[in-house]
Amino acid sequence: MALLSTPLSVRLAAEDVAFLARLEIDGTVTASDKIRALIRQARERAEEAGSFAQALTISHDQVAPALRGLRMLEQEGGLHSEVAIGLLTIAEEYLALALAAPRPGEAKPAEALVAHEARLVDCATRMTGLLLRWGVTPTAPAYDKAVVTRHLHSLIDLMNLISTAHAAPAEA
Repeated sequence: MALLSTPLSVRLAAEDVAFLARLEIDGTVTASDKIRALIRQARERAEEAGSFAQALTISHDQVAPALRGLRMLEQEGGLHSEVAIGLLTIAEEYLALALAAPRPGEAKPAEALVAHEARLVDCATRMTGLLLRWGVTPTAPAYDKAVVTRHLHSLIDLMNLISTAHAAPAEA
């Protein structure tokens, strides 16, 4: 744990105090804990993510409130969507990949770019695979059972064009 040696006093507007009281940040209880967590989050966003693990922590902090809110509403409403939860989970990973992108000064920039691109495509492919699996039946595990199939038609058209292009004999 960091050494907490510098006291700091601030005056806040009433709406900021009310917001701080409602704010839920993992591992915080008191207003002081929450302010320290907010400063840590701001520092992490301002500094470049040095690793995927750091980037995943930042992306989790950004996406977790939405996931938590969705799950709470699902519990209250008696509904569940593998589609919504699954897509938000993939979005969290994709954001982490974006934050962990290679930066100027990489020792081997070409290799770093190729590897990063492969990780992005891998994540996007897994998301596409999820959508396709959910579209196998006309009723996806979603709040709106037809939400996936309504959007798959344009993807199917595109996949047919790709299949046709790959099946065409290569011209010399």
